[in-house]
Amino acid sequence: MLRVAAAPDAPPLRADRARRAPDRGRALALVHGVALLLGPAVGGCAERPLSPRAPTPGAFHFTVQTFNVEYTDSDDAGTIAAVGAADADVVCLQEVTPAWVEVLNSTYGDRYPHRLFHVRGPTSTSGLAILSRFPLTDEGIEPAPNGWHPAWHLRLATAAGPIEFLHVHLRAPMHGKGGAVRSLSEVDRDHLAEIQHFTRPLVDDVPTIVLGDFNEDVDGAAVGWLERRSYTNTLPLFHPGQGTWRYRSIAGQFDKAMDHILYGPGLEPLNAWVERRGHSDHLPVLAHFELSPN
Repeated sequence: MLRVAAAPDAPPLRADRARRAPDRGRALALVHGVALLLGPAVGGCAERPLSPRAPTPGAFHFTVQTFNVEYTDSDDAGTIAAVGAADADVVCLQEVTPAWVEVLNSTYGDRYPHRLFHVRGPTSTSGLAILSRFPLTDEGIEPAPNGWHPAWHLRLATAAGPIEFLHVHLRAPMHGKGGAVRSLSEVDRDHLAEIQHFTRPLVDDVPTIVLGDFNEDVDGAAVGWLERRSYTNTLPLFHPGQGTWRYRSIAGQFDKAMDHILYGPGLEPLNAWVERRGHSDHLPVLAHFELSPN
């Protein structure tokens, strides 16, 4: 069945989300507010958006989801439900804690027989998880420069052959080296260094997906670098300008595309959309792919 985008109205953030610490909510909102004042952001694809289509008869197809669940939300029923609401075949999660591991195993263990977790302490935002209907091979955690969030190389074994995943969570705009001004001014440089570092082990002869919380919009340095190397950002193809991160403030709600699913040669996009569910400051982002006949 061809999946379609959910209704456009997002659930409100929990009350404690509206009072985010400066390095997580207000500061990010300020960054993007300044960007809006300076000029319009690149909205992704300038051409007419693609329309969702059904898979080619006989082609192998699958759905992928990325979702920053927020490390504090392991007790939030709406966010827990949002993990599995779209019933994706592969689910990649950021900010997973030991408490989240327990919840994910108990809630989704039957649906996703293949699960891997890389977590740290109860308040760490560096934890990663992948839930899959397909067998997984752990290709290794790649530590980030300067102690930022690591990336994870994984390989899926499907009936049509292997598919490689690079699961990332790039450093937050306010979490660079030095103070706030320096962190903001160096975020593009740091994101570029991170993605160049993380992609070194990727191989060219396997279809590859790079996904996660990039902490940058569609015109960010890491996204741009991947696009110059034959990767395509999926969501802007179907919904240019659609946001994946929100922060509710006195002046209104910022809504930016911070989470991305990029695919390389060998894959064809069928659809991409945002599920407006849960109470994390991020929203689940999904993409539907089929393997290219070539």
